[in-house]
Amino acid sequence: MQDQKDPIMNLCLTCRRRLRTCVCGELKPFDTNSRFLILMHPMEYKKEKVGTGRFSHLILRNSEILVDVGFDDNERFRELLRDPEYATYVLYPGFETIDIGDPELPQKLGPGKSQFIVIDGTWPCAKKMMKLTTSLHGVPRVSFKPGRLSEFRVKHQPLPGCLSTVESIHQVLLDLNRAGLEATAGAEENLMAVFRKTVQLQLDLAADPNHRSYRQRPFTPPGERKISKKWQNRLLFFNN
Repeated sequence: MQDQKDPIMNLCLTCRRRLRTCVCGELKPFDTNSRFLILMHPMEYKKEKVGTGRFSHLILRNSEILVDVGFDDNERFRELLRDPEYATYVLYPGFETIDIGDPELPQKLGPGKSQFIVIDGTWPCAKKMMKLTTSLHGVPRVSFKPGRLSEFRVKHQPLPGCLSTVESIHQVLLDLNRAGLEATAGAEENLMAVFRKTVQLQLDLAADPNHRSYRQRPFTPPGERKISKKWQNRLLFFNN
């Protein structure tokens, strides 16, 4: 870490957040049977405000982050996709997906370890990433029922059931534990604890009159926000 008074390097080099909002002391890394491959959009990689994909990776020991828009030519991506030790699934909505909460999930995923590919970016960016990465088009998709509301109070979600990267990974781990495919014994709750901490830090900074922010207006509570009309006519997800 750098000195908090340093005007140039005022970032934690681990979580890549401002030192004032560093969350490294909150991280409690743990192991999983499943591997999580987080495909991060370059715009998401540059963000330092919340960065749910980045701290998810820091908490999940069996995880990796790759940064790009299209991954077909990414050598490391192709290597992980071919790994015979893992059966690969992409966590993304679609017309035909495996419900991660299905009681028969062990039979549907089959024996052996699973690798879950998670797209980390805004919904329009994630759609573009899926479209450009043609090698993902034939990969089985997994999803969960949209019964959970996002706790991402500083960011607007286009539809109910749309979750941030960390919330999605947390939900997957909950369902895998229920199916007997993981035994994280509650360690997954650190994902949400760190997420809530980062969100609260952002809310506190937004309310601080002495803190310079890119925002011109304060955050609007989720219940008071209006759903943008553009989402009503936009195809939010990529279906090949």
